[in-house]
Amino acid sequence: MDKKKKAAVIGAGVGGLATAARLASRGYGVDVFEKLPECGGRAHIIEDKGFKFDTGPSFVLMPDFFSEVFSYCGEDINDHLDLKVLDTSYKIFFPDGDTLTVSRDSEKTKEDMERIEPGSGEGFDRFIEYAGDIYRAVKPLLYECMTLRSLGNPRYLGLLPKIHPLTTFWKAARRFFRTEKLCYAFTFESMFMGVSPFQTPAFYSVITYSDHVEKIRHPMGGMYRIPKALEQVALKKGARFSYGDEVKGIERSNGRLIINTEKGGSDFDVAVANADLPYTKKELLGERLPDYRYSCSVFLIYLGIRKKVKNLEHHNLFFARDLFRNISDIFRTDTVSEDPSFYVHVPTLTDPALAPEGKDILYVLIPVPNLCVNKDGVKGKDEKLRKLVMDKMSEITGENIEDLVEVEHRFYPEDFIKRYNILNGATFGLSHNLMQSAFFRPPNFEPAMKGLYYAGASTQPGGGLPVVLASSLAAAGLIEKDHGA
Repeated sequence: MDKKKKAAVIGAGVGGLATAARLASRGYGVDVFEKLPECGGRAHIIEDKGFKFDTGPSFVLMPDFFSEVFSYCGEDINDHLDLKVLDTSYKIFFPDGDTLTVSRDSEKTKEDMERIEPGSGEGFDRFIEYAGDIYRAVKPLLYECMTLRSLGNPRYLGLLPKIHPLTTFWKAARRFFRTEKLCYAFTFESMFMGVSPFQTPAFYSVITYSDHVEKIRHPMGGMYRIPKALEQVALKKGARFSYGDEVKGIERSNGRLIINTEKGGSDFDVAVANADLPYTKKELLGERLPDYRYSCSVFLIYLGIRKKVKNLEHHNLFFARDLFRNISDIFRTDTVSEDPSFYVHVPTLTDPALAPEGKDILYVLIPVPNLCVNKDGVKGKDEKLRKLVMDKMSEITGENIEDLVEVEHRFYPEDFIKRYNILNGATFGLSHNLMQSAFFRPPNFEPAMKGLYYAGASTQPGGGLPVVLASSLAAAGLIEKDHGA
């Protein structure tokens, strides 16, 4: 370009950082505006007394999506991140005392499955073949922006039978496993997109496929290394960051986009909103929102423990006694379950430097209704929820966890609104039901304002770190197509 075109990026979450790095590497003059004093968005960190708590995403799936963004920017991911494959991917604790350990070695996983359901090893192989076919069909589309008009494209029409859009994730699992235990074990990933396996389309089984085939990784030094690495690449390519500078509105005037922040207004050729899409439309553009469906919220407890604990893996899932009711409570009623499923992350098993020597981190995530479904959040229920998870962890570890707590922080559904401008405290953004997936999910451009694009969890292709990185490529691709590079 003879004269640098100017691009604004609103929000320094992972999607915004990746977009800034991409555009800067293509010669754009990039300015990133972020309301918080540092980068990362939901992928943030709390440091207290030597404990380093990652507050957002807790694992790396689909490593190709991470490598791609660095490669796009002319960088080698290995110069920035050390992604270690876990030998034990995760452990599931069932309410009857049974467990299932998912290992890096799938033969070990199948051996454990056979103990629960004889013959399920064969079911595992068929499920992986089924999900793998979907994955290979879907993967190229994750980097593209699709609209309802795209449905008329023969290329996309031919894919529909391959991705089973009218089958739910749960029904897909039921084809391969007889017991509810294994069906839940192979569909719980939908919870990490904030939606029920009874509502999620079967093509989201690609997440389970990645779990078992591409394996789960941990970035040494903690998950916060990912946004910091992307920030470093963006800075290297010439992007500028304005932290503590919240965007208050977006306008179009004389063929330019005007970004109004607390510190004033600036004009740009293009802008990419990494602020959550519903918030951007409602608060920054003044649009009336469609009848969107939102993901669940979560109640988070971060514990710094004064000693190492036993019998937990890096990733642990505790299933409720009545998991069907628990899922219904989260997604269909205004009830905070008194028998919740929850997730415990112990990153210090793999990465002991995240805590003082000889100590552990326990990151507890409890899915709860969003604030649109339950306006009271977990108010009045938080202590009871905390005691329930503490008791279960104490039972498993053989330690009184309460007595070992040295540091504690909590994050409530309301905090997602206050800190991250996430409407309704919907942790994972817009829900991933059929009518908010693929062609039906809001596209990576704003139809009502030329030059404005989207990257993040609530636009295409959806939530989760790998696909948020893919959304940044979709947005950058649209900008290159519409405005040149």
